Amino acid sequence: MEKVMDGFEGLVCQAMEETQKQKELAKAEIQKLLKERDQLTVDLNSMEKSFSDLFKRSKKQKEVLEGYRKNEESLKQRVEDYRVRMEKEGQRYQALKAHTEEKLRLANEEITQVRSKAQAEALAYQASLRKAQMQIHSLEKTVEQRTKEKDELTRICDDLISKMEKI
Repeated sequence: MEKVMDGFEGLVCQAMEETQKQKELAKAEIQKLLKERDQLTVDLNSMEKSFSDLFKRSKKQKEVLEGYRKNEESLKQRVEDYRVRMEKEGQRYQALKAHTEEKLRLANEEITQVRSKAQAEALAYQASLRKAQMQIHSLEKTVEQRTKEKDELTRICDDLISKMEKI
């Protein structure tokens, strides 16, 4: 019996040693798991903070993108407004250009008419001048001839008077 008891005690001691070893292993495992849990908690908190920061940045980026979209729409509208305005101004320019060209054409025609009228008047004045010059020349000849006739008559009269005095 003693042998059985010694064997039983040895088994119990061995079982207790194994239990103690298992407890120590379990404690070490628990410590390891607690460390892992703590590390995972730290990692989770870090990830949650990172996710929160990422979410905030994402929200800000969405706001910025929305602002860019609004700016883009506004700029597109302005470009369209400017394009329409440019077309209207182009049409207005073409209308003014056509009007100006028409006025210029009419002015050129009027200048041509005035020039031709002025030339006609100049020719008429030249003709009148020639006619007047011819009349003046004719009158000068007539005056000269009459002066000669008068001189001739005066000489004849003087001759007659002198003949009459002699008689």
